[in-house]
Amino acid sequence: MSSSNASPFATLGNIFVDPGKAYDDIRGHNRWLWWPLVLMVVASIAMSVIFFSHADAKAMFAQQMAAQHQHLTPAQMQATAKFQSPMFLMATGVFGSLIGIPIVYLVFALYYFLIAKLAGWNEQGFGSWFSFAVWSGFPGILAPIISTVVFLLRGHAATSFQDVDVLSFNALLFHLPATDKWASMVSGFSPISIWVIALSIFGLARWTKRGAGHAALVVIAPLVIFYGLMAAFKVWL
Repeated sequence: MSSSNASPFATLGNIFVDPGKAYDDIRGHNRWLWWPLVLMVVASIAMSVIFFSHADAKAMFAQQMAAQHQHLTPAQMQATAKFQSPMFLMATGVFGSLIGIPIVYLVFALYYFLIAKLAGWNEQGFGSWFSFAVWSGFPGILAPIISTVVFLLRGHAATSFQDVDVLSFNALLFHLPATDKWASMVSGFSPISIWVIALSIFGLARWTKRGAGHAALVVIAPLVIFYGLMAAFKVWL
């Protein structure tokens, strides 16, 4: 049950240091989800604005083409280059943050909502699962914040987000070049990703009272399917 002194501000901190209390407090307070959601969107937008305001757009484009193993003719390069201005890339990043982040959590919310209906969980409202998904993902705000700080400290030498994503498993363990077909996939995982997954399992088990094993199966299954298909596609290519 939510405590009488619960507040969205306190929950923003508790999701990091006292997740049990955080998950108890957000039940029945679906409107609180706007606090973490807006903060995550703002952090992502700030990173895009700062990064694309200073990064070398031409170098980024050349690296992207090399990573995709694309060899364009001079005419194709010239036609494509007009979309590689810092302003265009910045606008794309801002739009992606405004639209992409909410959509991701809406998809997760729909998934939990459907599972709740099928499994007969007590918590079945879509708004509750939207709130659950957003709050569970809130530690992910650390990724754009850390990347922005790294970019500012390193200067303007970065030519891709991978250059400043120092917490990705690619940066920490694999060190694959951008041209490697597996680089983007392993760069998508980090200790923060594991944290969010573990937090989601903990929260789901607490809400449903079905146990950690059951919660882990529900949380991990779609991720295994999605990344399994992605890996199969890369192998096939």
